[in-house]
Amino acid sequence: MPKDLRTFIAANEDLILKVPKPVPLGNLSDLIVQAGRPVVFDNIEGFPGWRVADLFFRDRVAQAAVLETTPDKVTEVLGERLAMPPREPLMVNDAPHKERILKGDDVDLRKIPGFQHGGRDPGPGIIVMNICREPDNGAVNFSFTRLAPFEARRGTMLIASSPHQRAIYEAWEARGEPMPMACVVGTHPAYEIMASYSVPDHLEKFGELELVGNLLDERIEMVPCESIPLEVPAHAELVIEGYVLPHERRDDGPGPSQALYYVPGVTQQPVFEAETVTMRENPILRQHNTLMYSDHQPLISLPHEGLLLSRLRGFGHEVQEVIYVPWGGTLTCVVQMTPKTDGEVRNVLTATLGERWPNVKWAIAVDDDVDATSAEDLIWSLSTRVDAAADMFVIPNSKGHPVDPSARRTGGSPRDVVFSKWGIDATKPPLQHAEERARFERTLPPLQGEVDLKDFLDE
Repeated sequence: MPKDLRTFIAANEDLILKVPKPVPLGNLSDLIVQAGRPVVFDNIEGFPGWRVADLFFRDRVAQAAVLETTPDKVTEVLGERLAMPPREPLMVNDAPHKERILKGDDVDLRKIPGFQHGGRDPGPGIIVMNICREPDNGAVNFSFTRLAPFEARRGTMLIASSPHQRAIYEAWEARGEPMPMACVVGTHPAYEIMASYSVPDHLEKFGELELVGNLLDERIEMVPCESIPLEVPAHAELVIEGYVLPHERRDDGPGPSQALYYVPGVTQQPVFEAETVTMRENPILRQHNTLMYSDHQPLISLPHEGLLLSRLRGFGHEVQEVIYVPWGGTLTCVVQMTPKTDGEVRNVLTATLGERWPNVKWAIAVDDDVDATSAEDLIWSLSTRVDAAADMFVIPNSKGHPVDPSARRTGGSPRDVVFSKWGIDATKPPLQHAEERARFERTLPPLQGEVDLKDFLDE
C-alpha cells in the first residue's frame, strides 16, 4: 500500500494527540499551539466530516517518525536521501482523492475549514502545496504557500513566498496567460519536506517531486488533474485545481511570518480562481499553524539542515547536528561540532551565515556535549563558554530577510533589506589544546543513560 497521510497517522497513534470533541473553528489556532505535539482534531464545528491535522514536524521526535529513523539521525538521514539520484514518479489513472469531484458553481473554497492563524489575519487561510509548471512544458515547481479565499472560487495566492514559483508566474504573466496551478493538501508528510526545499540548482534535471520517493523509499504515484494540464500526488486528501490570473492583484495579509511578526504586512498578491476540487470522503485538512513554535519554523528549515550538515562534513568538519532552532524564527542556526584546530569554528560559522536559505542572521557553534535542540543547553553553553570580546564576530550590511522587523529597508520591495549577521563560538577549546579543553568537562551523573526512569514506574 502506498504511504499517505492516513497510513502515517495509523502508524504513529502513540505519538499523535487525537481530539474527539467538537472544536470551534475560531479556536483551532490557539488549540494547536497548546497541543505542542502532532495533533488531529476529529470534529470541527460547522464542517461535518472534516478533520484538521498539524504539528507533524514539531520536533526531532516527530520528524524522525516521518523519516522512519531516530531523532538523533534526522538531519544525517535526510542529507543522505537528498543526495540520492531522483526517482521518477509513476503515472496512474485514478486516485483516492477523486472520490468526490466538484466543478464550477459546486466549488466553494469557504466550505473548507481554513482558519485564522493570527489575531490580525483578515480572514481564514488554507496552507497548500502548490504545483505549477513553466510555460512550454518546462520545469515543475512544488512549494508551500497560503490561499486566502475571498469568494467561493477566488482567493489571493501568496506567491511571493516562493522565488521559483514567483518566476514561473511572471513568465506566464508576460504572455498575458493564466498560470495553471494545483493546490495539494494532505499527503504523507515526506512530501512536505520537498515542498519546503528552496535550492533550485537541480531544476534543469529534475524537480522536487522526484526526490519524495527517496524520502519514502518508494516511487510516488501521480495522477492527471481533471481540468488543468498538471499532475498531482495520487494519494492526497484534497486537490484544488485552477488558474492564477495575470495582471490582477489584491491586498493579502497581514499574516504571521515564521519570525512571529506581521512583517512584511499587507502585500499585493495574485488572484487564484478555482475550477475543480477533488477530495476523499471525510478528508483530513493538513494545515500548518503559522504561529509560535509550530511546523512553520522547523519544516521550512528541515531540508536545508540536511543539506548544510552534508556540506560541512564534506569540508572535513566533525559536525554532529545542524538545526535552525524554531525559537529563533529560522533566523538562528546552531551547529553542534567537535572543533579540532584554532580557527575551524570561525570557518564553520562563516559558511553557515553564507547559506542563501534560510539566510540566517545568527549562527552559534556548540560542542559535542551540548544538545543543540535544547534552549536550556544553548543558554548554558553561551553563559559559560563564551568571551564576547574573543568569541563573537559581526558582518554588517548583509543581505537581510523580509520577515525580520529589525532589518533595514533599502528599496521598494519587502525583500530589499539588510541586517548585521553575527556568529558566536560557544564551543570548548579545540582538540589541539587538550589540557585547556579538559577544564570545560561537563558534570554528569554516574552511569548516565544506562537506565530509564519509566522502567521504575508503575504501569
